[in-house]
Amino acid sequence: MKRTAAILIFVGMVSLLGASDVRGGGGALVGAGKTTGYALTATIETDVTNGPCTLFQIGADQTGAPIYQSICKGLTAIRVQKAGANTAAIFSSSYVHGFVNECTDITNNLDLNTTTFNRFTGLISGFIDTQTVLSSLLQQFGDPNKAAITNQAYVICNDVDYGGVKRKVLSFTAVIQFQP
Repeated sequence: MKRTAAILIFVGMVSLLGASDVRGGGGALVGAGKTTGYALTATIETDVTNGPCTLFQIGADQTGAPIYQSICKGLTAIRVQKAGANTAAIFSSSYVHGFVNECTDITNNLDLNTTTFNRFTGLISGFIDTQTVLSSLLQQFGDPNKAAITNQAYVICNDVDYGGVKRKVLSFTAVIQFQP
């Protein structure tokens, strides 16, 4: 009896430790379980800069008045492709906006690839949290609510300078598949 209780406590502790790695640094997407079929390739760039939004001048109108653009944490661009078909979207992700750390999970001492894997593996609907954006991006390939990121590659986090305004931008290529 004591031995069984000790084993159950040990298994419970290991489970808790494993969950903290996945959630560290800003959460994790809902696991997708089994995915099947063809794979889509997605190129993803997202602003992970902590702090306030930034305004920067992107040009001028016909009268010479400046035109400004606001960049905030969570601003994301995605291009999805399969063979000759592709779609793209720019949106704000409240999921990314909720990250505690910028590029890496320093809380759990994880590197960039591991942090990105932990944050961006699972059902993509948790990352693209606006249904109209999710549908317009993935509807032609399958059920958008069953789409899942299953792998990432070419992960990099850059300091981007917008005319003196510096931001952190996470970029990676992802593989998307669909649940049956």
